[in-house]
Amino acid sequence: MLLAGGDLAAQAQKIPYGMVPYGRPVYKNGKRILWHGVWRGSALGRYARQSGAPAAAKPLLALAPEPAQPAVAKDVTVLADPGDARASRMARDFATVMGASGAPGRAIVGSTSPNGLGKVLKTDMADFAIVSLDSLLSSAKGDPEWIKRVPFVARLAPETLAVIAPREVKSINDLQGKTVSFGDLDGATSTSGRMLFSRLGVTANQTNQPLPEALDRLAAGKVDAVVVLGAEEAAPLGDFGSDGRFHIVPVPWSPTLEPVYAPAHVTAADWPNLVSAADPVETVGEPMALIALDAAPGSPRAEALGRVARLFFDNYDGFLGDDHDSHWRDVNLAAEASWPTESWPRLGAAQSWLDAKRPSADGSLETFRASAKSAAASASWPSAADSDRLYDGLTRWRGLMQ
Repeated sequence: MLLAGGDLAAQAQKIPYGMVPYGRPVYKNGKRILWHGVWRGSALGRYARQSGAPAAAKPLLALAPEPAQPAVAKDVTVLADPGDARASRMARDFATVMGASGAPGRAIVGSTSPNGLGKVLKTDMADFAIVSLDSLLSSAKGDPEWIKRVPFVARLAPETLAVIAPREVKSINDLQGKTVSFGDLDGATSTSGRMLFSRLGVTANQTNQPLPEALDRLAAGKVDAVVVLGAEEAAPLGDFGSDGRFHIVPVPWSPTLEPVYAPAHVTAADWPNLVSAADPVETVGEPMALIALDAAPGSPRAEALGRVARLFFDNYDGFLGDDHDSHWRDVNLAAEASWPTESWPRLGAAQSWLDAKRPSADGSLETFRASAKSAAASASWPSAADSDRLYDGLTRWRGLMQ
């Protein structure tokens, strides 16, 4: 606005809507200009807001805004221990299926021992991990709050934990005081192997090398045994033992192992160079799980990872194809991660999904259990405990068939 003459002070009190007074004399074509429009974000615009001057009116015409670019979703990352070949394969499967389900993902390798996961929790390098549970449960005893930050999503099928040694080694007890390679010092195999030896009461001289190097040292007689986790998938084992000098050391099932492990056996189909075709070898299955990282209950991260967990459950059939690891077909999604004295909390969203899918009580099964218990009271077979076990089996079978 241009003004000439008159009472400038009085005019300054009548600031037109959307205008701001100049802080210094400004002239144009010989006439003094008192006001100018407000530019949002400028120093003068800030002056107008601070001084209470009216905001500038919206222009009648404006350039069309730039079209919004779609936000690129952060990849869902799943961690697996490099020393556990089966877990690494399952991590790749997870990334593939989740990507096809709308949650782009990628598998990464890193230590999943308690110490390794502690380091991961200080960063944002991974969202989920495939881990062995016994070492984490043992580690969590000293820090009950830590366990809440890594709730499990699903209990996975156990992985074979095996010991390879010369055929002269007939039992684990023969390795007392001998040199055993347990894999990378901070790896899952090392942690799980040392715990197994401890539970069996065997003290060995521990060394730590990656599996290929450990097998070379075993062949050269520099170590007396090598511990392997998830070994069926381990590429270095393909040709090892073709000279017939080595075998899988039996680990017979015993009450000492029952609270943690599952009974397992390896066959010549798994390792033709290390197991006789006529005699499968007893060993143990290491408890495994898919866990969410840094997802304490009620946290924003728990909510975000919970959405991915629901996708995982909704699209689980995608894991069952022949192009994915066979262990996916052995998973009971509803299985708990619990032992006689410890239990592992499940991610809230995963538990909610399972609760929503839980079948209602079946009247025919309840009638069966009542009849079986009644019969047990007057006959030697079945016992009431047998009836309960049969009832539970029928319930699981009925759920699988629905």
